[in-house]
Amino acid sequence: MSKNIFTVLTSSIVAVTAIAVSPLKSQALTFDFKFDNTPNATVTSPFVGTGTFSFDGDPGDGTFALTSLPNFNFSFNVNGNSFTNTALATPLANILARIGTNGSDRFINFGGSGGGPFGGSVDFVNASYLSLQPGFGSLYFSAAGLGTYQGIAQADVTPVPEPGSILGLLGLSLGALVAKNKKQAQEDVSKVLLLTSKS
Repeated sequence: MSKNIFTVLTSSIVAVTAIAVSPLKSQALTFDFKFDNTPNATVTSPFVGTGTFSFDGDPGDGTFALTSLPNFNFSFNVNGNSFTNTALATPLANILARIGTNGSDRFINFGGSGGGPFGGSVDFVNASYLSLQPGFGSLYFSAAGLGTYQGIAQADVTPVPEPGSILGLLGLSLGALVAKNKKQAQEDVSKVLLLTSKS
């Protein structure tokens, strides 16, 4: 194997490996949440909680089953208590997420058929509890009282490689390798023909 072919092959393997260790998703959509302690449908400081809700891909605006949002992840901290996927007490199949755009912001709220211990759209239970208003409302209640929450999409959606990218790069690299081999073989044949014609 010539030095050039070895270099192309090595570079291809390194590039494919770098892409392969990346998460195989088209993009990640993350909503930043704020919680206040006033149940008046507007979120204003002082805030008593923050957090994020994220999942892979962007389905656009509409209402979606939570289970249809790949790798969804809740991470809230409200009144000093943390609530993640492990604290979900509402059956996942009962939870809906509604994404909508108002002006330049995209918002998310939750609804569905309930079924959790507090009858909210999403109920979390661990050492404490948190319940989001049913029917896609913006209120919540917790052990510390009532308030309003708001989830707004982060401005940047980070694209990462899809599985097709890996296959495409691998195909391109193999194509380059085949082309190099073919060119080398043609050069070798030309040399042989040249030497034969001189003898």
